[in-house]
Amino acid sequence: MKKVSVNRKVLAMASVCVLGTLVVGCASPSKSPPKNSVMNAAAGTSQQRPQVGGDIVIDSPLPPKALDPAEAFDMASGEIISAMYDQLLMYKGTTTQIVPMAAKSYSVSPNGKVYTFQLRKGIKFWNGDPLTAQSFIDEFERVLNPKIASAGEGFIDPIIQGSAAYAAGKAKTISGISAPNPDTLIIRLEKPEPFFPKILTMTFFSAVDQKYINSVGENKYDSQDAMGTGPFELKDVTTNSVVLTRNPSYWRTDQYGNQLPYLNQITIDITENTALEAQRFELGTTAFLGNLTSGIPNDQYPTFETNPALKKTVLQVPMVSVWYVDMTVKDKPFNNVLVRKALEWAINKAYIIKLLKGQGEVANQPTPPMLPGYNKHLPSDATYGYNPAKAKQLLAEAGYPKGFSISLETFNTPTDEAIITAIAGNLNAIGVKCKIQPMEGSTFLTEYLQGKVPFFFTGYNQDFPDASDFLNTEFNSANAPATDNTWYDNPQVDSLLNEAQTDTNQQQRVKIYEQINADLMADAAQIPIYIPMDTIAVQPWVHGYQMSPTQFDPLTTIWIDKNHSK
Repeated sequence: MKKVSVNRKVLAMASVCVLGTLVVGCASPSKSPPKNSVMNAAAGTSQQRPQVGGDIVIDSPLPPKALDPAEAFDMASGEIISAMYDQLLMYKGTTTQIVPMAAKSYSVSPNGKVYTFQLRKGIKFWNGDPLTAQSFIDEFERVLNPKIASAGEGFIDPIIQGSAAYAAGKAKTISGISAPNPDTLIIRLEKPEPFFPKILTMTFFSAVDQKYINSVGENKYDSQDAMGTGPFELKDVTTNSVVLTRNPSYWRTDQYGNQLPYLNQITIDITENTALEAQRFELGTTAFLGNLTSGIPNDQYPTFETNPALKKTVLQVPMVSVWYVDMTVKDKPFNNVLVRKALEWAINKAYIIKLLKGQGEVANQPTPPMLPGYNKHLPSDATYGYNPAKAKQLLAEAGYPKGFSISLETFNTPTDEAIITAIAGNLNAIGVKCKIQPMEGSTFLTEYLQGKVPFFFTGYNQDFPDASDFLNTEFNSANAPATDNTWYDNPQVDSLLNEAQTDTNQQQRVKIYEQINADLMADAAQIPIYIPMDTIAVQPWVHGYQMSPTQFDPLTTIWIDKNHSK
């Protein structure tokens, strides 16, 4: 059984300022993402040869929580670290296709348990130290080091041979990772894990310069200093801004032979004022409203829709995300499946989409439609709609003809407030007396990770593009309460989840996940509410911006007009 970490389900809740603007709308999730998504205003120049040079400014509502790739798991930190560090593998363009990055090539053994990576020669850290296989081994050891307490541990422990023993302090090395020479890295797994290459794209598993880390100390490395091989170097970090400058020795080039990145400098200004972020974009001060700002603020979206000049700057792509209501199914009254089904029928999801100004799509299962394993043909017993009368009938059958009282807990943000008010109204209408209970982020997280929050509204954003990330993480009883926060325990579902974890037949895995989604909805294990759309804005003088469901803002490959001054 793969041990899972506190992942972007928690991130969606931990980044409170981000969460309030994350839900900025959706077109139909079946709609294909824009291909080579440069701005509409810049589409006519999309075939121009990229220009090297120039500086940009972008806003972030939150400062980075960590500059150490082993410790960072929030949006602000991830964006910065992805610009400073290289991983073994990466996604190709806007797709979910895995391609080599710092690895020149890799192979997988017939049994799916041994990965052999051949590294590119000549990659150097900013200080000139060479990247070797040991650079990755050092980071795997740091991720498993309990003193660092990396959220990345759950993605490799115990799946990598010897990872559990190393994390427990019972071994001095990770037996499943070796480097027969500086350019070869071998990783051995306990069991085949078909999505393991996707895990290796995560910034947790970046190449690090352990000699440099030792020289500055872990604390300073985490908060003030960085040493990567990536396209941008850390120039300055304060409470108000982060400044990145071009790595003059970066190894990647574009199709024309130009050395990446194109930009000379990126300044990230920290501001929690979403209205100010939108205003700064309108004035041309910032280059885009992208991942760091969670796109266009929800309350500002109508302005972008009605202003012709601003509308040309808007891009959208479906998010691999689901927002939902969850409940602790081991406790009354939610241990009764009829109660859970009643709540499914009670909530008017279409109205919630209206609250999002049409920028959302009704969700009907825990897996987003963009992932293989999404069930396009749920059976009738797993399909719900808005029917208060049916909800009342089910409550009566469950032994609650007069309803019951419950608190709906979430963060206190404007977007969430409108949604949970609507949900509470729906529940009150069927006799469930629902009190809205906003909580401070730190308090919520502490109780949530212990499985002590009985009824709550939140969202889940993917860690990597695989149905396992949603289904095994949220519903495998072995993961309670850390990520199975509702204590859901269904032996049939567990069996299917465990089977899919190690099944190397992708077609068969997809069918298993389709069945799991049907079983979960028939059991009313969760109340999916909506699928959001990532809605951003990019200035017409910014080129090469590509939206991706798997990556951060493409800082490495964007370029700007030479005649533009920040």
